[in-house]
Amino acid sequence: MDFTQTEIDIIQKHVDDRWREKDHGVHLGDIEVDGVEQPAAVWEHKHYTFVVIKMGAFNYQCMFYFLRDKRFDAGIDTYSDLDECVDSIMKAQADFSLSKSTNALKPKENKSS
Repeated sequence: MDFTQTEIDIIQKHVDDRWREKDHGVHLGDIEVDGVEQPAAVWEHKHYTFVVIKMGAFNYQCMFYFLRDKRFDAGIDTYSDLDECVDSIMKAQADFSLSKSTNALKPKENKSS
């Protein structure tokens, strides 16, 4: 069961809304899940690769990779709503990115005299 054009348009809209400064095309392919080939929608941004897998009608999984070898998910196994699936993986990536960029920061002490 491949992605429909409507599903592709939903994913592309989320991608376009997030990164307006550059064209991030959503590419289609197949990915093996538990020994079965499933359709996947994939896009990249900098060091991140995003994947949404269509497991069945109204059944999606999502993940992102950092530097192609570190895999993360949004904490939910499957989604029945594609909008929620794409939003969740983008939020998980944004949270991860923010934590990576701020984990070396140390709060300054406010010294009052």
